[in-house]
Amino acid sequence: DAPNGDYERSYLVADPSVRCNEGPDGAWGNDDFRQLAGYFWAFFFLWPVLVPAVFLLLTLRVRSSVRNHHMTRLAHATRFLWRDYDVSFVWWEVVDMARKLVLTSGILFVDTEYGARRLLRLQVASILSATYLALLALARPYRNSADLYLACTSNLLLTCSFVSGVGIKLCEEGQWRQTCQDFTGLPSSLAWSAAAVGLTAAMLLASLLVIGGKACAKLPSIRLASTGREPFLELPDQCHFHLFLSHAWGTGQDQTHTIARQLKLLLPQINIWLDVDSLEDISRLEESIQDSAAVLVFLSDGYFRSANCRRELYAALASAKPIIAVREVDKGKGGATVEELKAECHLHCIDESPAGYPAYRGPEEAIARVFAVEPIEWVRLGAYQLETLKAITLRMLGHSRYYWHRGGHALAAGLRVANSGECPPHGFVAQHTLLVSRVNPGARLVAGEVAGASTEGGGALPVAVKEAEAADLAAESQSLLLLLNNQTFCEDKMALASLLVRAREAGCPVVLLWEQDPDCGGCPFHIFKERTPLELQLPPHKLFDDLAVPLYRSAELRKVSLRQVLQGMGAKPLPLSQAAGHKLGASLNPCPGVSECEEQS
Repeated sequence: DAPNGDYERSYLVADPSVRCNEGPDGAWGNDDFRQLAGYFWAFFFLWPVLVPAVFLLLTLRVRSSVRNHHMTRLAHATRFLWRDYDVSFVWWEVVDMARKLVLTSGILFVDTEYGARRLLRLQVASILSATYLALLALARPYRNSADLYLACTSNLLLTCSFVSGVGIKLCEEGQWRQTCQDFTGLPSSLAWSAAAVGLTAAMLLASLLVIGGKACAKLPSIRLASTGREPFLELPDQCHFHLFLSHAWGTGQDQTHTIARQLKLLLPQINIWLDVDSLEDISRLEESIQDSAAVLVFLSDGYFRSANCRRELYAALASAKPIIAVREVDKGKGGATVEELKAECHLHCIDESPAGYPAYRGPEEAIARVFAVEPIEWVRLGAYQLETLKAITLRMLGHSRYYWHRGGHALAAGLRVANSGECPPHGFVAQHTLLVSRVNPGARLVAGEVAGASTEGGGALPVAVKEAEAADLAAESQSLLLLLNNQTFCEDKMALASLLVRAREAGCPVVLLWEQDPDCGGCPFHIFKERTPLELQLPPHKLFDDLAVPLYRSAELRKVSLRQVLQGMGAKPLPLSQAAGHKLGASLNPCPGVSECEEQS
């Protein structure tokens, strides 16, 4: 009741004809208000109450599937709720939604009568934002660190805005101006507003610098080339490891440890079974195979001679586990050719009714499964190692039910390694010529591959291939290719040496390419030094002072070799064209087709 005996009345701001409070007749508002109040409570139950509750139930329902990397239809349909969060915090989106609802609408229920004129709402909002900021810093629920930094920055800015709002509220009334200056140090609400804007701008700038610095220091990660996202690593039911690493301790332990360490760096979500980390009882090797989605067999000298390696292989055959074969190519580190490995398997995989696979049908079955697909070549060198790891990951994902049910379309464009030393496509924007000698067997075929690789990036001109004997070696924009295989300096030794001397004297760059595959003429490097005329090895020519680019057989590694040849010719990095890259992979010649020649001293 007002002092003069009248009732105080309140009206809807959007429509003053709607009375909101209780009148003299005891009715709460008029008919229009009561109708609007019914709509309000219906939508209040629908959005701030029902929707978060449904989202919470959905995330709790799919939590176990997400944690086990088992993608059900419901988990896939609700990915928008949990894909940005760590598997332990799949429900965090509901927490964030509740915070937003409280700050945008729930805060209006605090001091409903005089809240707009008092500081209580601002204080509650400040405390809530600061508490949520502390929870973010402690829980770190986001999968991507950049998302965490942005969330923390936005909540810090929000907290500062509410605190600044308290100062603005204190200083907005004229009679409190002196008190405002005495208590806050600023004379007016305008000064507080300017301070809030300045503080916000400074914090935004600082956050951008921090996020930019973090982005520059990002760890490398494998991503789908088609979407730029990290691949989804699904685990079948009852499996806890994505990959089991089977290797011979004497010749493959160091390599498999490197593979495990690098895969965990590139794929943080992967679970790998490795003996030094996971083996507790050697009698339970077969159970460990059952607990893994796929088996990586690292093929090195002595793998099939190892009884434990055969146990692991038999268990993988018995359970029909996908087998990913990786072969060591370095003879000095236990490397062996495919034919040598097959012969070793024929000799040793002859166990009758092994415990892990009583129905084993002999070495032919093991060879058929292990070598069903060309083994991936393991190379330690920078960009080559990345390609090997990408090939392992691609085969592992290809066996995943998640990608298999989608027809493999997401994997068709391949994988890329973000924030790494991956060798990009190279090409020329001006015409360049690659010279080859008719007395350098296999060089013309490889030069054709180099010319094909030169158009892999968009906007590049193809490299022209010409015979060196008929070319002007002093001309500009050209390079001479020297393929090092077991026929180099075999026949017409002096003719090839004379050509190289003239190229050096004319200033024509010589690019060395060293064949690695013995089936394609590869041989140890010391043989080239024994055959090469001394004149080319001594000053001023010093032929072998330049590093030779290794040329590998497999398509993945051969692509890197060709790009490095182009880089040695002076080509520049170019953006990758998916169509051109697909064409390149189809046109690679795995072996120039050179034949054996007798070693000459």
